[in-house]
Amino acid sequence: MGKTRKTKRRSKGNVKKQGNALSIFEKRMEVALRKILGKDVPLNLLNKIEREHIQMMVQHVRAPRRYGNSIISKAELKKVHHLYQRLLREENIDLSDKMLSLLELNIFSVYMFVIHNVVEGEQRKKTLCEFPGAEYDCESLELLFLAHNKALLVKLISALTDVSQKIFCITLKKEGGICEYIPEVSAFLPIIKSISINGIRRPIYKLGLPSNANVHEWAKVDVSLLGDHYSGEKKELDVYIQAHALKRMEERLDGMGALSRNFMLAITFPHLKFLEPYKGYLLIPIEPGGVRVGYLFCNVIDEMLVIRTFLFITHSATPEGDRLKKFTGLNRSDISYWKIDRLSTLFKIDKEYWPELLRLFELVGIKNIQKLNVGVFNENKGNEVGEFDSFVGCLNEMNVNFLDS
Repeated sequence: MGKTRKTKRRSKGNVKKQGNALSIFEKRMEVALRKILGKDVPLNLLNKIEREHIQMMVQHVRAPRRYGNSIISKAELKKVHHLYQRLLREENIDLSDKMLSLLELNIFSVYMFVIHNVVEGEQRKKTLCEFPGAEYDCESLELLFLAHNKALLVKLISALTDVSQKIFCITLKKEGGICEYIPEVSAFLPIIKSISINGIRRPIYKLGLPSNANVHEWAKVDVSLLGDHYSGEKKELDVYIQAHALKRMEERLDGMGALSRNFMLAITFPHLKFLEPYKGYLLIPIEPGGVRVGYLFCNVIDEMLVIRTFLFITHSATPEGDRLKKFTGLNRSDISYWKIDRLSTLFKIDKEYWPELLRLFELVGIKNIQKLNVGVFNENKGNEVGEFDSFVGCLNEMNVNFLDS
């Protein structure tokens, strides 16, 4: 007779017990607040109800899901989740010379709200508020968090989107607790056409705009901005882009990474105020952080605005580049040889050693190049998400409403 084998119980892993979630959150909160306020902040003065209040009000984003029948794979959903968690924990927000992550800023913002509006007892409140940094205004912290939370979504969508392959949209849907959200992810494919340019058939892509709404959005331009370049009856024209233009942006904005370039395309057209006529083209300035670095060169073809190429601001076909050529005699081959048609080259110019060169640039209209955050680019070499931060920090100054609040 065979032996009766005992059935082994499978380990259920780290099962969350009641109160375990609060305990985990408290440890995370303690690390964040001691980093901001100092090691001696008396967190023990917060009672359990107040700690639970903070936990409840801190934004929690669950794993994403597909929206409807959208063309989203499980691998893409997994990528969204991992990238979101990575961005949430990146220490890229400067607060009183301390670099915080969005998660830390969120915890601090909620903590300040609770000690000012929920904590009872004047002595407890006074003790909690007397630490350096605790004088921050709750509303200002909340606005700062909302701005950077918006920027995080812009980064996330831009990191996924390729206007020649697939355009992503993400909506944070509130579900569960007061501040619990689930990202709903959708995507759509670009429309590809073939048109004749100078007798050669070339593919062009309809420019899709990533957004926080699960609807297809396409870039359009008001015909009132086109002047004599359009005489038809349409009020708006669809925008298309050649693969050549995408390639040139990649080459010439070489310090940014694809993520940053996607962002620039995404914010340019919804907020387009003018196109500059120049030598038979319509020029659209590209201005990360408010600093002009080049132009999209466009033509109206078959009642479409077609982006033909991207030229860096030093190229001789641009207004500034032509003035540079007039002053210096530098031709196109010179510009390419010295690689001053690349963003990375201009970053290397030290104003202490090359003040005359910078003055020359200013004279011809190439201004404030070094106001772009060179340090962030260098620190995050090869890290596109980090590179993107060099100008996404200017989001508020640019008054960009790419995503609705």
